[in-house]
Amino acid sequence: MLEVGKLYSLNKFKWLLPFESEKWWSEAGPIMYLGEDILVREDGKRIVNHLMFAKGEHRLVDASFLRLLTPLEEELKNE
Repeated sequence: MLEVGKLYSLNKFKWLLPFESEKWWSEAGPIMYLGEDILVREDGKRIVNHLMFAKGEHRLVDASFLRLLTPLEEELKNE
């Protein structure tokens, strides 16, 4: 579970990113998790996305992206 306001980086599985966005995310540097962004459709179904802040921009991602993130402090310990 990600913590709001905490910094993350892409882990070794970043090759799983779609080709068109891989370069942007790879060059983004630290990524701040801003929390869930929930959309409720007209039929009542809740769609849960997640908001990130990286490279001076807000980016909306789905839950599958979260597995690609590693806490920044954990990555620094492993270096």
